[in-house]
Amino acid sequence: MSLDLRSVCCSRAACSAMLRPTQLHGCSAMVMSRGSRSSLLGLLAGVLIAPMANGQDMPTPAVQARIVEVLEREALYRGKVDWQALRTRLHAPDADPAQTWPLLRDAIAVSSGGHGRWLPATHPSLQPLLKRGTVAATSPPSATRQTDEASATPQRTDLQRDMETVGRRIGWMTVGAFTTSGAGDNRAWQQASLAFAGTLQNAIRGKDRAERCGWVVDLRGNSGGNMWPMLLGLAPLLEEVDGDAPRIGAFATADAERSWSSHDGAVWLEQKKLLDGGAAVYRLRQPGAPVAVLFGPRTASSGEATALAFRGRANARSFGQPTAGFSTGNRTERLPDGSTLLVTGNVMVDRNGQGDGGRIAPDVVVGEGEDAAAAARDWLLAQPACAANAS
Repeated sequence: MSLDLRSVCCSRAACSAMLRPTQLHGCSAMVMSRGSRSSLLGLLAGVLIAPMANGQDMPTPAVQARIVEVLEREALYRGKVDWQALRTRLHAPDADPAQTWPLLRDAIAVSSGGHGRWLPATHPSLQPLLKRGTVAATSPPSATRQTDEASATPQRTDLQRDMETVGRRIGWMTVGAFTTSGAGDNRAWQQASLAFAGTLQNAIRGKDRAERCGWVVDLRGNSGGNMWPMLLGLAPLLEEVDGDAPRIGAFATADAERSWSSHDGAVWLEQKKLLDGGAAVYRLRQPGAPVAVLFGPRTASSGEATALAFRGRANARSFGQPTAGFSTGNRTERLPDGSTLLVTGNVMVDRNGQGDGGRIAPDVVVGEGEDAAAAARDWLLAQPACAANAS
């Protein structure tokens, strides 16, 4: 099946809660193959997922069998699981789904590196977008409260402090998580996604004044979500001096890459237009202006995709600490009972094809307690675009 265009991923918190250390280092022989080592083919980018399902939810035996079939064929780290031993347990005459489900749940975690999961049909993230009360395009979705403005008082204080640190010549953009359900061609999904992207572009337009010589993109609190609205919203900053950014990253497997690009007012996966801002897409007064990208351990999934989209861009540099390490991509497999399996099968790479699906290291490591905003400011003001116009 084709890659789900929503690029579904879980948040850092959800992934961490789902994967116990023993699931990666010391699972039973039934789950871990003895001596098997799978090459880290890579990881994709993603979408923030709602809280985990009720512990009493579990797939039926038939659905469990289907999950094994899909994971054995497609999961990124499938070589780390002894599928035959697992299948033998699932099909034993005295098999009890309540006892076999924990084994299969561990197999999902191991074969996905902690990024895949099973969602019951009743899971909130699978409910229709409008049924869940998500706002329409005329009012940006609640996730945008984390975008360009902090939602809690302590965060806002930190944001104000950082903005004061960089000064009036540098534009500051905070990009938070974005989550919504529905297929990429679903009208409500498109409306919510375009509203999110529009919030970002409108903020850039409003801050792009004559004195601006550089920009900060703050992804430190971006735990994931849908990557495409983030990339469309930041398109003015992803643009190179000489025009659009034809390739800003890719989903990679051992055999192929599927490129992401930003051009003609839209974001694309290969030749498929995923989200189209049309004529409303903004261009900077100074295209290709220097950009400092901030990220850290709370940057996950689609947040990591966004960070990689800037890596390799001329006049861009990253600051902070390594990311969460969930830079893998999932596609959705709809199961016979209406539940969904998130299948991790790809690696996320930058525009130059670099990426291993693990934690993303910044160009400049800023230690805990040190001032990443100040480091970004000092680099930006030293760039020709800023130094030439210093007052």
